[in-house]
Amino acid sequence: MAQLLQVGRAFRSATGVPHEFALRVYVPAEDLDALYAPLLSRALPPEEAGVNQLTEQLARLAAPGADPLPPATEPLWTLPFSCAPAGRRMLAAGVGDFPVFHPPQRLRRSLRLVALAEEEGGQPLPSLLVPEEAVKAAGERVTREHFTSVYARQAAFTAPMAWFAPFTAEDHVESLHHGNRVHRCAVPVDVATRRVVHAAQVVEDAGGEDLEELGEDLTHLARWLGAFPANGLLVLHYGAVADRFQPDESPQDLQDAVALLDARDDTGAAVAFRRLMHRWLPLAHLETAS
Repeated sequence: MAQLLQVGRAFRSATGVPHEFALRVYVPAEDLDALYAPLLSRALPPEEAGVNQLTEQLARLAAPGADPLPPATEPLWTLPFSCAPAGRRMLAAGVGDFPVFHPPQRLRRSLRLVALAEEEGGQPLPSLLVPEEAVKAAGERVTREHFTSVYARQAAFTAPMAWFAPFTAEDHVESLHHGNRVHRCAVPVDVATRRVVHAAQVVEDAGGEDLEELGEDLTHLARWLGAFPANGLLVLHYGAVADRFQPDESPQDLQDAVALLDARDDTGAAVAFRRLMHRWLPLAHLETAS
């Protein structure tokens, strides 16, 4: 069953309509790899970029015999640095606002998921969903990206617990797009990195098998963030389904759990962790629902 779910995630990423969480890093233009420079003039706000991706995905699904994988080149996503509450406070010191950009890299990330499904599954299912010829051709189209950082992490239906460590309740951002409320958390990369490193250290010091996976996730997250400039933004984009669960108290729950662990209050920390897990249990059940 786990193998089938992994293949399903790969296929959804390549061809499906996303109902996903994404951690995306946005960086200033001067810190963006040169291969993305020609795309700067076509950058879109996240809401428009998301609609653009959805339209492209639906067109691919509706066209018989179409390439099942996303395009190699697509518009960058962009936000002002000031969209993050902590970013606004930093800019108040006299630095002018500036745009930050996110390369979606959908094709590259889809190919990584297909490869992971093949490695873990040992079955021909990925090649039935995404033909080997299409994978090889797509791999040639993303060759130039192989030495650049991966700017996004995605998860279907629920976000890993570690993803809430970079944020506090103050980092929640709400906006309107065509009358619909859009929710995300946004924080400067340097602030996010400090919070994740601190959480990882506290969890490691607390020890225990129950915390081992969380500790590993926090460590990996800190290393990933370390590849990006301090004046970038880390943004948690909620999926279409999860937007209905706002306001989200998950960042506060995880912050409470880490603080209680640091104070050696294991019972209190367990309660905070339980609040966090129970909040997302209904969404987690959707992944395996028929």
